[in-house]
Amino acid sequence: MTTTFYDRRAERITAQAQAEQQRAAAEQTRAQTALTLVQVEQARLAGAVELAEQRRQREQAERQATRERRAVTRARLAGRVPVWLLSVLWATVIVAPITLAWQAQRAFAESTLHIGSTWSWLFPLAVEAGAWVCAFEAHRRAKTGLPVGALPTWMWVLASIAAGINLLHGAVDYGPVAGVALGLVSLLGVLLHHIRQNVDKATAEGRDNTALRRALWRRLRFPRLAWAAASITLACGDTVTADEAWRRAWVDRFGVGPDAPRRERRLAHRVLRYEAAQDRHAAKEGRLVILGGRVQRAYTEQIRALIDAERAAATERAEQVLREANDVLGAAAMVFGPDALRDGTAPSQNGGYTGREQGELSGRPAELLTMVRGAIAAGELPQYPSVKAIARRFEGFGTPTIQRVRDALRMGHIPITDTTETMSERRAA
Repeated sequence: MTTTFYDRRAERITAQAQAEQQRAAAEQTRAQTALTLVQVEQARLAGAVELAEQRRQREQAERQATRERRAVTRARLAGRVPVWLLSVLWATVIVAPITLAWQAQRAFAESTLHIGSTWSWLFPLAVEAGAWVCAFEAHRRAKTGLPVGALPTWMWVLASIAAGINLLHGAVDYGPVAGVALGLVSLLGVLLHHIRQNVDKATAEGRDNTALRRALWRRLRFPRLAWAAASITLACGDTVTADEAWRRAWVDRFGVGPDAPRRERRLAHRVLRYEAAQDRHAAKEGRLVILGGRVQRAYTEQIRALIDAERAAATERAEQVLREANDVLGAAAMVFGPDALRDGTAPSQNGGYTGREQGELSGRPAELLTMVRGAIAAGELPQYPSVKAIARRFEGFGTPTIQRVRDALRMGHIPITDTTETMSERRAA
């Protein structure tokens, strides 16, 4: 049995100590909780501050981007204002002569053609609108990259018709000066529109002001050469550049390029005139021919005489060979008899033909064989020609006939039937 000693005071002290210890632990827990709450609040506040800063920076970036977009828009609009003003100016100077010509033609329709005022506007519409339809259609197709075709040409044709009408009725009604003025007014709008189109085209092609001024001065200073260069460009298409066409125009006119001195250009121009006269005489005399699309000089008299002499010599050799062949045939007929040669019973180093095969080589085969032997003797065919070679040399014979002649040549056959008659016919021919 264990004996327990109780001390009330010690027990109270112990209890108080435990209570103090528990209170201290609770205070520590509360302090830690409060510290955690403070840290959480601080983190929340820091996050809120960061979000506010990010929002402020984003709003500032958006405001900056908006200001930049507005500045770009203002700059673009400011850059377009001169273009718009220039376009308005072009439109004004183009529409002004159109309006004047329209009113003049309407007055002409009312006073001269006696068309009522209700329908008189149709006359200037019919006269002027055609040219402008061609002009705007050509502008639209060129802007979209489509071919314009003959639209510019017809634009000028219709504009010239309208100008001619204005010129005539102005000259009749108000005098020649008024007629010329009305005609020029009718052409002025189309001319200004054409100039604007050429400027836009040059800008799209990347040509600078220097190139434009050079092209303008070329048209003013050398109108014939500029027209010739334009014709060459139109004929050759995109294969020839503007500078190459300009150089060709100079060569066609003067015989030398634009970089040649003036003295050489004058001399070359005279040389071209002299050569042109000589070429005309040569063409009349048949000394110029066209080969492969190019004009070339034909054979000279000496060369033609040489060719004729060679041809006559070859013909003489062929006839000599044929005469010798006839002599041999005549001698063989005297030795073996004509019947033996005709029947194919005469001896031959290659065996000869039978009487039936000899009969097949009469007529056209015998004639072709004689002609082939003459060509072989003249060197125009090889000793044993093929069917294709014989067919190319002598036309009008069938393939079976040519094959028989080829086989006869390979077997050493000499036809007798109709030989003398064929030779006499050829000589007579």
